Amino acid sequence: MSDLNIFITSNLTSSERRISPQWNLKYLKQKLESITGISPQNQILHYYPNNYSNEYKLIPPINGSTTTDDDDDDEQILLSSLNLQSYSRIHVIDSDPNSDVNKLQQQHQQHQEEEEEKSEIEEGDVAGFTEFQLSEEDYKTRQNSVLNWKKINKLGRFDPQFQSLQEKLHHETEMKLKTMSIGSRCRLINIENNERRGIIRFIGKIMPLDNGENDWVGIEFDEPVGKNNGSIDGVKIFECKPNHGSFVRPRLVEVGDFPELDPFADDDDDDNDEDMDDDEEL
Repeated sequence: MSDLNIFITSNLTSSERRISPQWNLKYLKQKLESITGISPQNQILHYYPNNYSNEYKLIPPINGSTTTDDDDDDEQILLSSLNLQSYSRIHVIDSDPNSDVNKLQQQHQQHQEEEEEKSEIEEGDVAGFTEFQLSEEDYKTRQNSVLNWKKINKLGRFDPQFQSLQEKLHHETEMKLKTMSIGSRCRLINIENNERRGIIRFIGKIMPLDNGENDWVGIEFDEPVGKNNGSIDGVKIFECKPNHGSFVRPRLVEVGDFPELDPFADDDDDDNDEDMDDDEEL
């Protein structure tokens, strides 16, 4: 039985790994600990069969339990019995609020909040206030930082496979862009609540958004379910009514024969509606 390419994520990590269906659950959890830093006894595993949906299954699906306290139980469960699929995702949650990983996450969030406060102060939003400043150089030398933990565990950009994974994502984005053209009908395939449909009005890089580092797709929605009027930071990218426009990652867009939805149609008339995450949209 061939190995499976599975995306492994946690609140602090994200990587693609090869997993053997012949492993038992106990061995998988040991592997996940080396990737995420979360102890096996504290792991809650959410399995996402579809990357474009927020629906998940618990691993193991035994009596609705989210964890297994007995290592013998985990040792008896083979991954081949869980029906895992290549390019699906396992998200690891730490059930111990006092664990080192959760403390690191809290420190990371605190650092982000400090940076946001620093930005506000520099813009003059807060007058007469002396804030704590942590320079980038000082942050890099801290031993208890998320950055240092990622270095030690070779995660993120410190992963030896990081560059190849980035190249793969870039290639997938390029292939996705080739299916799109201005004026094409489309729908968002990674959204929350009801499906949104519209017309592609822009494809390319946007300097005010991320200094032109990535490609974005500008969509004019049929209904006022967007986030702007085709503008970013006062720069007009395309024309549309207020709340009819959004800029999204190419991977979230599906091009096809998607006519406008009938707002008065019964929910049962549309079998394509899915409950999905709203991700990377501006």
